[in-house]
Amino acid sequence: MTPVISGRPARALENRFTASDSVAQRGTPPAYPIAYDAGKALHAAAKAAGEHGFGAQWAGQGAPLARTLPAAELVAVLARELQARR
Repeated sequence: MTPVISGRPARALENRFTASDSVAQRGTPPAYPIAYDAGKALHAAAKAAGEHGFGAQWAGQGAPLARTLPAAELVAVLARELQARR
């Protein structure tokens, strides 16, 4: 959870943008929509410079359940798990 992206607490995957959460430790980020608009401008400027670590990578509460596997392997595992539950 970080307020850095929008000025409101939100779930997000960790990247260079959310690592700047230390800003929130020093004080409260600007309120929505100011923080959100500033974040979009930061992302656009970073992307134009070839840096892709400043996008808002929104994540739901199930994000920690994700598995790091190649897609084909993940699909095979999920198919086996589904079959076992049937």
